[in-house]
Amino acid sequence: MNSVSKGLAADRFDVRAPDGTTIAVWVEGGGPALVMVHGSLQDHTISSALVGELCTDVTTFAMDRRGFGASGDGATYAIEREFEDVAAVVDVVAARVGGPVAVWGHSYGASLAMGGATLTGNISHLLLYEPSLGLAYPEGWIEKVEKALADGDDEAAIVLAFRDVLEFTDDQIRAMRSGPEWARRVSVAPTVAREARAEEGWVYRPGRFEGITARTLLLSGSQSPPALKRATDTAAAAIPGARIRLLDGHAHIAHRTEPAMVAAVVREFLAS
Repeated sequence: MNSVSKGLAADRFDVRAPDGTTIAVWVEGGGPALVMVHGSLQDHTISSALVGELCTDVTTFAMDRRGFGASGDGATYAIEREFEDVAAVVDVVAARVGGPVAVWGHSYGASLAMGGATLTGNISHLLLYEPSLGLAYPEGWIEKVEKALADGDDEAAIVLAFRDVLEFTDDQIRAMRSGPEWARRVSVAPTVAREARAEEGWVYRPGRFEGITARTLLLSGSQSPPALKRATDTAAAAIPGARIRLLDGHAHIAHRTEPAMVAAVVREFLAS
């Protein structure tokens, strides 16, 4: 795994995906290179706390996924385009630093990191926090989200995701609605239904991920919803040599609630 100098801190560059979509990449820190793929409901800034913990000795290359932040979006959506986005960013970063790099993915972003890892040989370490391929949604839930979006009620779509899928309490949701990140979440509401359909419609084909050669670690919160735990177990079984590390006492967002702890896990893994 390769390092970059401190001179790349506080930088941004764009990568052109195979379909022509522009993907923004935000660079911070100095040290071994770590490409970061965020999950649903917010752009790359959702990982700011973790980036802050890592930037003293890791260089983070945090993508804005298509449809988020400073990145563009395609006219139609398919999860395979996002696999290609991840691989394109990894290849550009690997060329920039002179060799294979590590990749972090959270939730839907972990799923995309998995898919991207099948398209490039430039990944040395793959760190996946509860990937969601094959995640089963409550019956009728996606249709509810699609109706809310069609009615122009983007906020309702975000509330449905936190309440019914991530199992946040009403008090937690009220606290988030009054926080500074809420508007950014609402702005990406149109991505919620399309990602849910991609997850629920996913079928693991035999051998799909057997070509991944990167050292792979999956993180699973002991307090995460059972559906996410099952999805994580299935993902681990699909990748040769993958291990699962349990984050005892944590759920789906430990990188936000305990970023120093997660940063220590990342550093330990990158050193292995």
